[in-house]
Amino acid sequence: MILFYKQKRISILCFIFLWLSLLFSNGIFSQQNTSVITLADRLEELKETYGVKFSYNYTFINQINVPSNTDCNSLASCLNAINELVPVSFQESSANNYMVIPIRKNISFSVLDASTNELVADISYQINNGPENYIYPKKSIYTIKNVFPLDSIHISSPYYESIHTKASELLQLNKPLQLEHKTIHLNEVQITDYLTRGINAKISDNTIQVDMSSLGLLAGETDGDIFNVVKNVPGVHAPSGKPGSLNFRGSTFDRSLIQIDDIPIYHNGHFYGALAPYNPTIVNHIEIQRNTLSAKWGGRVGGLINMTTSTIVPDSTTYSVQANTIYGGITVKLPLVKEKLAFYLAGRSNYPSINSPKLTAFSNLNFQGSRLASVAEDVNSGNFQVGFYDINSKLIYDINDNHKATISYINIINRLSATLKDYDDDDQKDFRDLSLDNWGMTMKWEGRFSEKFSAEARLVRSSLTIDNISEGFSGTERNSFEKYTNTIDDTRLISEVSLELDEGTKLEAGYTLTDYKIRYDERNDANSIDSKRNQDALMHSMFLNLNKNWNDKVTANIGLHTDYYEPTGKLYVDPRVSINVKANEDLFFKTSAGRAHQFIQKKLRDDFDDFNNQSQFWYLPDKTTAVLDGYQGMIGALYTKSGWLVDIELYARNTNNVTFQTSTETLEDGKLKSIGADFFVKKRWNHLETWLSYSLSKVDTDFGEVLPVFFDQRHILNITGLWQLDPFNFTVTWSYMTGMPVIIPELETTDSSFISQLQIPYTDRFPSQHQLDVSATYSFSNAKKSWKGIVGLSFVNLYNQDNIVNIFQNAPSVDDPYRKAIEFSPNLQLSFQF
Repeated sequence: MILFYKQKRISILCFIFLWLSLLFSNGIFSQQNTSVITLADRLEELKETYGVKFSYNYTFINQINVPSNTDCNSLASCLNAINELVPVSFQESSANNYMVIPIRKNISFSVLDASTNELVADISYQINNGPENYIYPKKSIYTIKNVFPLDSIHISSPYYESIHTKASELLQLNKPLQLEHKTIHLNEVQITDYLTRGINAKISDNTIQVDMSSLGLLAGETDGDIFNVVKNVPGVHAPSGKPGSLNFRGSTFDRSLIQIDDIPIYHNGHFYGALAPYNPTIVNHIEIQRNTLSAKWGGRVGGLINMTTSTIVPDSTTYSVQANTIYGGITVKLPLVKEKLAFYLAGRSNYPSINSPKLTAFSNLNFQGSRLASVAEDVNSGNFQVGFYDINSKLIYDINDNHKATISYINIINRLSATLKDYDDDDQKDFRDLSLDNWGMTMKWEGRFSEKFSAEARLVRSSLTIDNISEGFSGTERNSFEKYTNTIDDTRLISEVSLELDEGTKLEAGYTLTDYKIRYDERNDANSIDSKRNQDALMHSMFLNLNKNWNDKVTANIGLHTDYYEPTGKLYVDPRVSINVKANEDLFFKTSAGRAHQFIQKKLRDDFDDFNNQSQFWYLPDKTTAVLDGYQGMIGALYTKSGWLVDIELYARNTNNVTFQTSTETLEDGKLKSIGADFFVKKRWNHLETWLSYSLSKVDTDFGEVLPVFFDQRHILNITGLWQLDPFNFTVTWSYMTGMPVIIPELETTDSSFISQLQIPYTDRFPSQHQLDVSATYSFSNAKKSWKGIVGLSFVNLYNQDNIVNIFQNAPSVDDPYRKAIEFSPNLQLSFQF
């Protein structure tokens, strides 16, 4: 409770700072040019002179300059003088009250390749410094709607030089725009719109790059939830049906590095992984890696989700508001000093004491098989309450053209409280209180000392506390008490340098000092357990990476990552390499291989039971517990031409020294091995895009006997259609997954009657799973008020397929021993930006 109020004080201070900043920016730092004034100031002069009122969008009108000495001798002549200079109209709404309305127009034009005169069928545009918007042609003609003639328009297309022009010039254009080819080196090539708009594939390092500002629609949600974005990438999926339980080619969630602005995250999200705890309106860019990580990344044997927020000082203040059936939020981007200092603030929270169909679906998914299953559908009503929120803030300081400093902050809170009654004994009650408190901060400086040399330094702190308490009462007398607490403090000092040796050679190096502190506290009165475990560890990490480009035909990243882990007194050396070959303009071959070690980790278990208290906790290896040792390799090819995209990767991944808890007192060391292939094919026809992804994999454990792991799914097929019908967008995905292994639980009971009743008719594998996810959005805007909005509707598992995941391994119910994937869940979303 004390920590909860501390977090509230931090949130209150953030809002107080925001409003002080508003006053500060509007007061001290406003500047005017002596020869011109803003249209807003000119209207204020007319208001004082002629006693009239003007209604207008201040943020928009204040960006338009007019001469300060306009010659006029009456209100009518003054308004006419403004009309001649600025495309606005004045409508008298009442006596002496005028509405100032910008005159906007639609602009239509065609775009051709300057060398071939063929239609360029993939362009994006920016209006002024606004977000990048993708647009598709109708009968070879592009149309940009509701454009103000004084706006600057920037038109871009992959592999072409951008065009920067005024809207007024485009309006007068009577011939096609011609785009010139630009020189793009192989290490800069990206396959744009890999899955949908804003999701691109970078050739040189085999990463998936997500631009959140231009993200297109994906099936099953309309909010840009980051977990949903990631799990659409071939080779990444959530076998339990829970979005946050992401699996990277056989590596569980805890084996992958997940961080936001360099802050490592040690939990799978809001409401036990139902929602990503990262606000999509504040996240600017995501880097996703399924294969061997670059040498700069250490400490994980799985994949990578690296999120970053914007570092741009905006020209004007922008606000966005988001609301759906689960949470509401607001985002503010505020320039404090023009071109120098900015402050970002974003917050989201669920609705206290309000339930919705999707929240109920997540609650049933989370608590099935537990004692809370009986009240899961009554979430946020009566004796079962959940709450979660997240806050992001960032301070950006452009020191000069070559140096920048930022401070990033994130705060993630989850709460759950429930009262369970014994229907056979009215006096018997059980109380459950669970909390997750996570905060992190990064202080970063980055500088460029020449065109070839740059450096940066970061101080990072991440802190997580998970606290679970269970109490049983008979009347007023407590007869049971359990408490599990795990605290992780992760502090890092990071320094990196980058040196461009020549046009095709780049060298990167860095050093990181990591200080881990883990506290584990367990108390169980029924079993007379009262134990504490404290673990501390220092780790020194270094990396060296060489990026080489040979004549834009071959690129290679060759690197070495080293870790000296003080508790074991050992140095761990991990080589990494990735090579990409350009066969021609349309075909690329790729390969990567490397080794990695993981220090902070979780024990491998035999179920998805992340609600179980002890399964959430992390530990540090020592001289009695081995460090995870992982190897992986990949070969593949990518082909793109005439709207077709084909991508295939074959991979193998082995992880050694995996610790498996076979009982409360017994641990076994073994291996986790995965092998498979990911195949992706996509075709685009103007407004229609279709794609198919297929993953074939085999994931085994070896603890003296080779067996399929409990989350092994051999075949995963996704078929998707996307329709871009501005202002409507529609996406549908049908998914098919083969069943996971049937693993009969080893029950610690002598009740033979119970065991005999637990009859499982399935052998080897459970039945195949399938579901249909649908999303649709409608975009709208008000040209007069300079705001825009989106309304979205989504359905997960539209036909409510009953998908069996596995058998509960911990005291399963005789009547219903099966874990199921998510049921039908609808969601409605509304967002505004102004």
